Amino acid sequence: MFVRVVNIKFSSKIEADAMNALAKHEMINNLPGILSIEVVRINDLHSIVINKFDCKDSAEKSKEIYINKMKSNPNIKVEIFEGDRSFIVENS
Repeated sequence: MFVRVVNIKFSSKIEADAMNALAKHEMINNLPGILSIEVVRINDLHSIVINKFDCKDSAEKSKEIYINKMKSNPNIKVEIFEGDRSFIVENS
């Protein structure tokens, strides 16, 4: 499993709401190899998104679909942190 954490800051609440709706209704169905999308809204303009993919290749393919478009938008600031899930320890 491969995890991508995306720190997103928007310049307007309208853009933030639109991206949240996109994640809920479109991204989950269009990204290859996506297992889950979790969105944590810090405030109206700042969100943290946790994407879980089946493998690194699927995560790389998804960058072309959404991440690169967000990075090219001057009204959205995007930071990405990603890696294999092996660094996460769960308490069972």
